[in-house]
Amino acid sequence: MKKILTLAACILYMSPAQAADDPGGWTGAKWGMSADQILQALPDQAVRLNPPEKYNHATAHIPSFQLAGASFHVYFIPDNDGHLKSVVFSPLDVTREGLDFLFQRLQNLLIEKYGRPWKSTEQANTEIQWTFKTTTIILSRTQVKDFGTQFVSLRYKQKESDLDKM
Repeated sequence: MKKILTLAACILYMSPAQAADDPGGWTGAKWGMSADQILQALPDQAVRLNPPEKYNHATAHIPSFQLAGASFHVYFIPDNDGHLKSVVFSPLDVTREGLDFLFQRLQNLLIEKYGRPWKSTEQANTEIQWTFKTTTIILSRTQVKDFGTQFVSLRYKQKESDLDKM
């Protein structure tokens, strides 16, 4: 009986929900902020404002952000009302070690910060997901074998409430 209780305690301790608090956005940029508020919330970053039709509908972006030994373009994507709903990281350059190494490095950093992912799928398209009360974090790698290439992306997005699904 003692072994079963110890095992149950270990499982609860290692649970992703216990690993970290909900980020509520990405760093100082929180869900629902306007582009101007994002600019104020990230004074140390080179945040730029954009016309809405540019940069994947992002109203703000960081042209070059260093993470996991690589440079990323960071896009702040608003909802229809202009409030932050998603932050997307897109690699600007491939590291010397390649995209597989970058994907693994990002995965390790996310596990270190947020604990084990809640969901994972591994095929030609690999997707790893962390889910919190208001935030979903998705790290993905897509391999296009016909062209011998692959893509890596990291996305923080505001989680839909159950009311939004009705």
